[in-house]
Amino acid sequence: MNSEFLRLNTLAFILAFMMMPGNCFSGNENRSYGTRAFGCGQAGSLFTDVWSASNNPGALGFLSRNGVAVSFDRQYNAFGQVSLAAAGKHNKWGSFGFSASRFGPDFFTQSRAGISWGKAFGIASVGLQTQWYQVNTQDQPSRHYLLLNFGGLARLTSKLSFSGSISNLSQTKASDYTGEKLPTFVRAGISLQANQSLLLMAEVQKDLDEPASVNAGVEYSFSKNLFARTGFSTGTNSAFAGLGLIWREFNLDYGISRHPDLGWSHSLGLIMAFGQIKQEATQTKH
Repeated sequence: MNSEFLRLNTLAFILAFMMMPGNCFSGNENRSYGTRAFGCGQAGSLFTDVWSASNNPGALGFLSRNGVAVSFDRQYNAFGQVSLAAAGKHNKWGSFGFSASRFGPDFFTQSRAGISWGKAFGIASVGLQTQWYQVNTQDQPSRHYLLLNFGGLARLTSKLSFSGSISNLSQTKASDYTGEKLPTFVRAGISLQANQSLLLMAEVQKDLDEPASVNAGVEYSFSKNLFARTGFSTGTNSAFAGLGLIWREFNLDYGISRHPDLGWSHSLGLIMAFGQIKQEATQTKH
């Protein structure tokens, strides 16, 4: 009884903290979208899949197949999130993506929708995202923001890649009255395809006003169709694990995580790929 009471009060405190004007944007922005990234400790800026439309628009330039994706998340057995993404590649103009998500209970929600573009130039790809962001709290007016995000990915070799991204490059204000700005997050990551079966990745993440954290993950492929994942995030001191299965044009993924104080989180995702493969597979292809 006492432990359940403490847990509910902890969750209430987190929601109250996220609803403060200076912190409303940070409540869910510092996480990656897509169940594959979830299982790998949230190191999402390094993958070149449909979820790049949310995680790193610069990675879209290396998109290998068009696709649509959906994921359902349950954070700390309390907060639900639904996320959608779609991305396609044009041989001349680069890749384009759309993403949307809704997070939180009815009395506090965060909603996002964004349009992304990315294009490869040799070994490097760069991209931009324009994102609409809304915070809705009970008995208070909704707040709307427009942000500009930037990202890039460089493939130095067939096995080694670097990523970098900046969210809220536009330095959008949280409040015109106080002049306080929404948080700006900077990410820098590295991935290494150690062999045909083992992919290693690590990502440093920094809110300009907060200490840096590290997201690290491992993906092991038992075959071309079956994957196991694990990871850790120092930002939340959470451990992650997951499984992935490819069947024909579908990628089905499941991920699980545990926070030492707040408990379990789950993620279930589905990607449907279509169209011809645009380029050779690389270490970040799922």
